[in-house]
Amino acid sequence: MEQLSTLYMQKLDTEYLLTTDMENTRIIYETLAGKRVSDSHWTKTKKLMNACELPMDKDGFSVLINLRKVSPRYFSKYVEIKDELTNLGRELLPAIGLGISGKQFLELIERLQINPNQGTVSRWFKSVGGFKSKGVYSKQTILPIIATALIYKSKDQSSKLNKIGA
Repeated sequence: MEQLSTLYMQKLDTEYLLTTDMENTRIIYETLAGKRVSDSHWTKTKKLMNACELPMDKDGFSVLINLRKVSPRYFSKYVEIKDELTNLGRELLPAIGLGISGKQFLELIERLQINPNQGTVSRWFKSVGGFKSKGVYSKQTILPIIATALIYKSKDQSSKLNKIGA
């Protein structure tokens, strides 16, 4: 009987620790988001974090929140471009250094075979005051925009495939 009681208490302790850990990650997310979120929002966020293989920590939530700000409609495509973004990030980080000019950004997306119209590029830069070819954009500013460009490319390619298949 005493062993049963001990096992039951250990189970309760484990459940409490798991619940506390999830509550702590939710608090981190809500702090970064700047607002309380509903249970359904939190459940969807956890599923998205797992699907994107993002860590459930401050850095992972920051990536999620920043990419959602830049590209809220197509963030679900992040899973498709994650590997390309990681490889590109390793290649680009030394080249970007402290920042990149607007002209260099246009050359980069051309090299990546991304061909958006001028309005699309302006929309990507709307949150940072608009696009200027002579403007310089910091690494923290440009990386989410590059991710958005890759999402755009993925969406554009799947759209073209759908038209061919139709």
